[in-house]
Amino acid sequence: MSNEYLIERRMKQHKLRRKARRGEIAVRRLYKLVRFVFILFLFYAVYRAANAHFWYLPKDIYTNPSSPAIEILGNNIVKKDKIINKMKNIPQDNIPLYRINPAELTSEIETLPPIKRAYIRRFWFPARLVIMIEEEEPAIIISPAENTPEIIAFSMTGKIIPKEYLPLDKKFKTVRVLSYGADGDDYEKWDSEKITTLYNLAYHIKTYANEDVLYIDLRQPHNVFVQLRNVKIRLGELDESAFERIKSIQDIMPELKILKENVKYVDLAWETKYLKLNKN
Repeated sequence: MSNEYLIERRMKQHKLRRKARRGEIAVRRLYKLVRFVFILFLFYAVYRAANAHFWYLPKDIYTNPSSPAIEILGNNIVKKDKIINKMKNIPQDNIPLYRINPAELTSEIETLPPIKRAYIRRFWFPARLVIMIEEEEPAIIISPAENTPEIIAFSMTGKIIPKEYLPLDKKFKTVRVLSYGADGDDYEKWDSEKITTLYNLAYHIKTYANEDVLYIDLRQPHNVFVQLRNVKIRLGELDESAFERIKSIQDIMPELKILKENVKYVDLAWETKYLKLNKN
């Protein structure tokens, strides 16, 4: 085999190898280009998805009371418009749903006196907020007289529920207390212990008498009366012995059913219990 043939053969082999390498380089470049274009497309798609209108709350959520974009659950004392007015303090305009901070909104909502806690869940398709409210449990309502509307309420924890949230729904089992808020009985200074005492007093009297308590009269703090459905009870001083004194109600009730309208009130202010009769 001549040298010329070997040289020619080697040259052909080198040409084929160079051609193959150029093909490989072209394929790699094409692959890089396709990958770069795909990454650009992916970034663009993510950008468009992140800024799609589905993520944004309607612009009328604070002005349209029937907007389905805000759903409030568990609010029996606080009206929806008051909650939405609080939410206005934390602007949500042109903010996608995933960037809304629920903690900021709940902190603002929880400044409303009757609200104990608030929880917010965010939903997509369509964008909306579901707000779950946990309210204080009303225990005491205050009125200056038996036939006048209540002017303030208290929860079991002693938290004040202002007049703007009254009257309360009838489903709340509260105790009506008559008080002027003066003469040593300023109800705005009451604490949870005072509220619990009054609530438990009404509960025990109702249990012993088997009658509903209409109100507790604290307008004379040293001469307390409790009005039941059919009779009034004079407790006198609301001290530690008051809970012992009311136990005798269950023994007096049979006699009350006989005398009925002749009884002015039951006097439990002293150790000796007696019935105060009408003069006629």
